[in-house]
Amino acid sequence: MSEQQTNQLVAELTAELESLQTENVRLKETQQQIAEINNNYLMLHYLTSSIQACQTTRELWETYLHNLSDCGFNYDHVAVLLADEDGNFTERLTLAAGKVVQTTVLQTNGYILQAISTKAAVTSPDNLKAALPIAGKSGKITAILLAEKASGIFFEDLQLLDVYIRQTAALIDNIMLTEKLRHFQELLGRQLDQFVMLHYVTKAIHDAGNYYDVLEKYLTTLCSSLGFDFREGILYILAENKLQRASLQGEQLELVEMEAAEGQFLESVVKTKQYKLSDDSRHLLMPLNSFGNVTAVIEINHDVPITPEQIQILEIFAMQTSSAIDNTRLKLHLEYVSFHDQLTGLYNRAYFEREIQRIEKEDTKPVGLIICDLDGLKVINDTCGHAAGDYFIATAAELIKTVVPANTIAARIGGDEFAIVIPGSTAKTTKQTGLALKKELRNYNARLPVMPLGMSVGWATRTKLIKMIDVFKQADSRMYQDKYLHGEASRNYILKMLTQRQQGKS
Repeated sequence: MSEQQTNQLVAELTAELESLQTENVRLKETQQQIAEINNNYLMLHYLTSSIQACQTTRELWETYLHNLSDCGFNYDHVAVLLADEDGNFTERLTLAAGKVVQTTVLQTNGYILQAISTKAAVTSPDNLKAALPIAGKSGKITAILLAEKASGIFFEDLQLLDVYIRQTAALIDNIMLTEKLRHFQELLGRQLDQFVMLHYVTKAIHDAGNYYDVLEKYLTTLCSSLGFDFREGILYILAENKLQRASLQGEQLELVEMEAAEGQFLESVVKTKQYKLSDDSRHLLMPLNSFGNVTAVIEINHDVPITPEQIQILEIFAMQTSSAIDNTRLKLHLEYVSFHDQLTGLYNRAYFEREIQRIEKEDTKPVGLIICDLDGLKVINDTCGHAAGDYFIATAAELIKTVVPANTIAARIGGDEFAIVIPGSTAKTTKQTGLALKKELRNYNARLPVMPLGMSVGWATRTKLIKMIDVFKQADSRMYQDKYLHGEASRNYILKMLTQRQQGKS
């Protein structure tokens, strides 16, 4: 082989060797790229698996942000934007000491707004930041991923982030949906418990019958742990131009009359017939409507904000029970009217006779009985008219109320006749009460009233097993003895005083 042929062969072999070396470099680069891709996909598989284990959205976003900042992606700063109630992405989630921190922000960055509007990944002008939408199966954006890297974000970075988002979007949807379902299940369970509670307490309130029992059960339901468990519940009852305040003092019902001025804070609720909630949601006024009219107002004070669910249940409770308060109050009024004398406010003869029967049935003793009969009523009616006679009777009733003990049954049993039943009164204490009444009568007349009073009084006591009719006869007989001794003088005195006053006026 000639030298020329040898040189040519060497040149060819050298060229082929250089070509093989170039191909070898290209092959190594390809192998390195494949290795990087395999590593990236292995990393994505691992990171996606870590998200699958999350049970709550808070845990989900903690893991999500941790993966982007520490586990493979190594971005300098990462955040997630979530939509608020108006659909604006103003809720920002970041990591602090491994825990999610939520803040509210107003988005002004152009690249973020562009990513939201285009539903596509967008980088900042300097390529140091990126915004990538996370969309669910429906195509609706669930969140916006924000990433920052000082070394820059390139096309390959966006590609890898896009794969990560696609792989995890369905998981995010599932976890968020599962949490919503769990929340609604818990809410439904609480509502079912509330409706069961409403059924039993409403039945108990309607079955109570007695007005005061109804109020007590009502307030107990508002404050008891077996009911609404509010810190304080108050009822304001509006009836016949009067205002009553019902509350619980310990376990005892307290019912007090209020001045109209004290209830001015209720006016807006009564007028609008709508509940009123304070700015901090811890104070609530709710009307109770009965046949289109507000008959009462519930006041609630609580240590924590009152939730919309609690208000909803309370509205149902108010609707179901407003008639119970109204009906029992009407029943109480009817009972009062049926057993009280309209002119004097004392019990009437029907109630007196019922109590006498009860005393005999229960064999109650001792029992004091005082019979009072007015002197001079006919004189006043004939001289001044029946209106003056009514005033005479009403004044006598007020005098009786000031003297008799608290447990006394004082009744007007006739036109000008009164009876006073004092359970537990001995013969001595009954006599003392009768004498106190006569003394108060003298003191009253000594003050020279416009219309002097005349009253004959007699008393008796049941200290052993005798019929109350016999006790009544004894007291009535002594009353007539008193009238025989003093009645005529009393009538003459009344007539004299009335005549003098009429002459003085003329």
